Amino acid sequence: MRQFKIYTNPQGSYEAVKQGWSWPAFFFVFIWAVIKKMWALGVGFFAGYLALGLIIDIFVGNEATDLVITIVSIIIHIIFGHMGNDWRENNLIKRGYKYKGTLDAFTPEGAVALFFEKRVN
Repeated sequence: MRQFKIYTNPQGSYEAVKQGWSWPAFFFVFIWAVIKKMWALGVGFFAGYLALGLIIDIFVGNEATDLVITIVSIIIHIIFGHMGNDWRENNLIKRGYKYKGTLDAFTPEGAVALFFEKRVN
């Protein structure tokens, strides 16, 4: 089981955010950010990645470019995996969501269902 924080907004939408490492953020940085409605983070990552590639290609040269890009890419992916769920929580709060509680479940959908079940009982 994993620990999830539950957030809700005034329109009645519920979101469950897993605590800890985010594998989707680690593997699919840009796509994950856009799907989770973190537009600035996703576009910033994409633009920064393109700019970094261009800068490294100009200043480092062709021999080391691939190695430097690979190392920087791995570091960025690790940062997103580590910070992804925290960034998602902050984004939900900025979008008007309120923290409602933390509980253990196997999936985000299960966490929301369990939250409703506990709220009704």
